[in-house]
Amino acid sequence: MSDSVSVVIRSADQTRKAAVSLPAVLTVQQLLQTTQQKWNLPSNTSYAMRLERTGQQLDPATTLQGVGVQENDVLELYPILEAG
Repeated sequence: MSDSVSVVIRSADQTRKAAVSLPAVLTVQQLLQTTQQKWNLPSNTSYAMRLERTGQQLDPATTLQGVGVQENDVLELYPILEAG
């Protein structure tokens, strides 16, 4: 795999979308944090990332390369809802 991968990141409600090129060694957690900050999402909400091609929720501790992200994959950011 090359040093970077081009992906589309979008919100689960599809109101936000960004095509970006990211380092393949970036962790999913780093991507979650950066996206949360850039999109000014609530800091009191936890988020997860899903690989649309497989439907798999991505492990935050793993790199994009490690979870098998490929060129032009769509990564969906969604809030983790906690029932009360």
